[in-house]
Amino acid sequence: MHGFLRKIVGSTIGVIFGLAAITAASSANAASGFVALEGSDATALHFDAQYTPQLFKYLQGGSSLNVLVYNPAGVIDLSSISGGVGLTNVTSLVGVDLSKYSALYIESPGGCCQANNTVLNGYGAAVSAFIAAGGNLSIENYVGGTYDGVVVGGNAPLGTIQGYGTNNGGIGFGASCTDGEQVTALGMSKGFTQPPVDHCWSHQAYSNSYWGGLGYVDLISSSKTEFGFADGTNNGSSFLALGGTLGSPGTPGVPEPAVWAMMLVGFGLVGATLRGRRMVAA
Repeated sequence: MHGFLRKIVGSTIGVIFGLAAITAASSANAASGFVALEGSDATALHFDAQYTPQLFKYLQGGSSLNVLVYNPAGVIDLSSISGGVGLTNVTSLVGVDLSKYSALYIESPGGCCQANNTVLNGYGAAVSAFIAAGGNLSIENYVGGTYDGVVVGGNAPLGTIQGYGTNNGGIGFGASCTDGEQVTALGMSKGFTQPPVDHCWSHQAYSNSYWGGLGYVDLISSSKTEFGFADGTNNGSSFLALGGTLGSPGTPGVPEPAVWAMMLVGFGLVGATLRGRRMVAA
């Protein structure tokens, strides 16, 4: 009888360990959001009716909360092409509670071409906490800079960002406007589809050899004929992201080593108990 009780207790502990590990893995995977660097200009200046709704859906992920759109110039209304995603437009982050939103989208001043490198100055801690809690951040026409420590690899070497209005350390400009971008297989899995020609889709491109080395993944490849990078390649992205589950429908995360250990111990106990029961039955 005592042996039977020990097996029951062992089995119960194993199940608890296993379920706790699964819960921990799920929590870990859902805990942090992503940072996306976007070289597109179709979002604001051209109001692309296909790409823009897909972008906001991607930013919102599985949340029902609005996407917060920071418009430095206060002149851009994207609500007509939001694709049903709730948008909240602000011209200042002063007093804004980021926890009430699913994502923060930083718009280029005036809607075109060059990002505001001072947008997040003084807000880095709040935005980093927002991302750590599952919020997503996207910066349109990102041109380099640390953004108060929020962007990993933000102090990019010369020649790793190309594009119209790029001022990343004074590197030369790339193409002023391109339309040869291609949605990658990963981008398609996240809900993006190849948009029709609109004659001016992307202004910025990011070297995949540099940004990819930091863990960013390419969702929309840049035009291979319009941009050149310091490493001598044309291999770049017009939209890349780092971290989190990378938007809806999401990529299943990989449990941390400690979580794997917990799962192995838990399910090992369950297995040992089941083997004991088979031996008794025999």
